[in-house]
Amino acid sequence: MSAIMKLFSELRPSVTPGNLTSENISSLMDLRQNDEIIIKPADKGGAIVIWGRMDYIAEAKRQLGDGSTYKVDNVDRTEQYCEDIHVFVCNAWAQGTISQETCEHQIPKEVPHGRFYILSKTHKNKTRCPGRPIVSGSGSCTEGISCFVDDCLKEIATGVPAHLHDTIHF
Repeated sequence: MSAIMKLFSELRPSVTPGNLTSENISSLMDLRQNDEIIIKPADKGGAIVIWGRMDYIAEAKRQLGDGSTYKVDNVDRTEQYCEDIHVFVCNAWAQGTISQETCEHQIPKEVPHGRFYILSKTHKNKTRCPGRPIVSGSGSCTEGISCFVDDCLKEIATGVPAHLHDTIHF
């Protein structure tokens, strides 16, 4: 993947390089190299937000410092969670609940951690945009089993009369 395409996929997947001049692209690439800023999509609306690095870190610390929401845990349980998932999924296969192929897709291959980041809530307050905390499990040990549960629930949810497909359907 070219550096330009990678830049656009990270910033805003709906933007294509065809609608920007080479000067625009060069400016965006320069911004990506600036260690004093963090570029993230906004929480809603499709905008791109440029945070000062220190402001971004302060907001993340404010979020993580909320003792009613988060607690410090000095023990890394990732390997134990992966092992628990492995045992659970293998038992489901042994009991005939899932196929061998499904079992193999659920077993974590690596032991990466989830990633914490902040998206700006630009729609909330124009003077100080609070952050929406995100913990991405993409690539983590629970990703496979999460996708399996999501697929199972989709079949149930779409059969419920109150289920809405999208805004137009609403």
